[in-house]
Amino acid sequence: MADVLALHGFTQRGAMWDEVAAMAGGEWVTPDLPGHGTTPLMDWGSAVSWLVAQVEAAGPGVTLAGYSMGGRLALAAALEQPEGLARLVVMAASPGIADPGARARRQAADEQTAERIERLGIDLFLTEWLANPMFSGLGRRPAAWGSRDLRMRLSNDPAGLAGAVRLLGQGSQPHLGNRIGELRVPLVTVAGSRDEVYLAHAGRMAAAAADGRCVEVGGAGHALVGEDPKAIARVLAS
Repeated sequence: MADVLALHGFTQRGAMWDEVAAMAGGEWVTPDLPGHGTTPLMDWGSAVSWLVAQVEAAGPGVTLAGYSMGGRLALAAALEQPEGLARLVVMAASPGIADPGARARRQAADEQTAERIERLGIDLFLTEWLANPMFSGLGRRPAAWGSRDLRMRLSNDPAGLAGAVRLLGQGSQPHLGNRIGELRVPLVTVAGSRDEVYLAHAGRMAAAAADGRCVEVGGAGHALVGEDPKAIARVLAS
């Protein structure tokens, strides 16, 4: 039995949770997402089914937590009402894109990202990816932490990452925003105060849930798990 089943974000691996798990305590399961690490690539529907099975294997009373891409998958799996799930925690994630035109444009952008991974290779791609302003807060962590984080990301296969952004990106995800009220477990949404777009998503999802609460992590941006692990540990230990 596990207390927490936690899902990482795009380009990361389950080990991203080690620091938070040590602070929060309890038994944790932190699988690699499809296309990451040793987990085979899957399309959206297969990935959700895979995650439902992970939740049920974790046993009764488990908290399902997900960050960014992992948060979107966690929401989709929770809506399938898996046995044993006690709570859902969605961090720095959206419920998907409602407008079909905007979703198609995002799918085209995701394809461009996938092609860039294939063309540049993982080293150069990650240099570009982590230079994105949404990850700027990670620069405040010690250099040794940053080196470990980069090594973890570099351990992924570029073909797997390219496939993951194609099949699990927001362009491929169905919009789930109109289904939040179907959740039968408490929902906690978490976002950084400097991550305005995802803070707005977090507020709307919490308001739409029958039992929802939004937590704002002061001073954090999109990479809030890496930026402020103590705050995330408090949420997951509560």
